[in-house]
Amino acid sequence: MARGNIDDIFDEEKSPSRQPGPSRRSALDEDDAPKTRRGRRAQGRDVFDEDDAPRKGRERTNSARKQQGAASGWGAFDEVAGSGGQDFEAKNEMRLEITKDPKLIKLMQPEPFDSYEYHYVKEITSGKRSFRGLAPKDDCPLCDDLDHYGRKVAAFNVALWDEDDEKWVHKVWEVGVRAARTLQTIAKDPKKVGKEHVGDLTSPQLYLAVHKTGKGTKTEYHVESVKSRDVEPDWDADELSDEDVNRLSESLYNDAWERHCTRAELEAVVDKILNGVDEDDEDDD
Repeated sequence: MARGNIDDIFDEEKSPSRQPGPSRRSALDEDDAPKTRRGRRAQGRDVFDEDDAPRKGRERTNSARKQQGAASGWGAFDEVAGSGGQDFEAKNEMRLEITKDPKLIKLMQPEPFDSYEYHYVKEITSGKRSFRGLAPKDDCPLCDDLDHYGRKVAAFNVALWDEDDEKWVHKVWEVGVRAARTLQTIAKDPKKVGKEHVGDLTSPQLYLAVHKTGKGTKTEYHVESVKSRDVEPDWDADELSDEDVNRLSESLYNDAWERHCTRAELEAVVDKILNGVDEDDEDDD
């Protein structure tokens, strides 16, 4: 069962938020103001930075722990295809890709539908290298034995404004600690969510703009609050309608976003790193 409470997983001290700089809108004369949508939307918003850079190119190969024969034939494929869960292509399509171009989103739920620690073990050179850690209150072999601390992630169902098709589409947004804390701060601000919706990230007046800057380890993620009144003039977008909400609600993701790993799986990873032990090698004896 997926866990959706940010505080269950993000248990370290709250990092201080950066204070937003002066509005670029006030620094420009009216005649000098950008005329394009992208130029307009770059102005007049509070900017929050996240220096928790995401993992890149993580492998999602599901290599077997024991060597097994091939499952040939269309019958075998139909069995696998009908076994439930999201295949790689479908899940990758559902994931919100953060780029340098700001994207307009709106949260579909007030809290994350899943929160977890995610380990990418670079010491492994082949096979499965990414693992979901155990629950925060449990001892994690990767943390305890390898001093390998996973990236803390909260997963949200969001609506994304598709500029090409000019409509709202469903995506899953993976955020790190700083962005998640920023969302908590925004939820408590009556100026951003409205006095009647304090604590609710699905407030009708709250939209978000997300983008990144920098490269590699210097990548920073920005989360900016956008008021509903600015959606049409600044973004050339439609506000999310009740019809949109009903349509997108049918595709919300509420299962574990990353597969749960057993303690035995994580202990096997430790053995492979520290002792060069691989169960596949044991089968050859």
